Amino acid sequence: MTHITKPFFLMDDDPQYNFINKILLKRSFEKVLINDFTSPEEGLAFIKSQFINNPTDEKTTLFLDINMPTMSGWEFLEAFEQFDASIKDQYNIYILSSSINLSDIDRAKAHPLVLDFLEKPLYKETLLKIFD
Repeated sequence: MTHITKPFFLMDDDPQYNFINKILLKRSFEKVLINDFTSPEEGLAFIKSQFINNPTDEKTTLFLDINMPTMSGWEFLEAFEQFDASIKDQYNIYILSSSINLSDIDRAKAHPLVLDFLEKPLYKETLLKIFD
């Protein structure tokens, strides 16, 4: 087990993926703070309300799904881009998707706010690679 306190933000319309990812994160790190949302609009509202005047030393790792019914991951990123730099700088964003569409992968890797494209499901080995 890695001994580090780490904040996470899960944005996926499927509550089962959020549940599984929370278990994985809790088993992979000694201490975690996890906020998870199935509604992109609620997730964006939370980010804006909770972090606008609350900078932290530790960046939050945001795992973002692409295919969601009310707002896609791309639309989420467009809205996120409108936030003040003081908010955006608090996040490391990874696309976490089951999409095998090469244009999604290329778009994620080219996006200035996205660090990488990760395939679902999330594995402990992937977390170790990210945080090594």
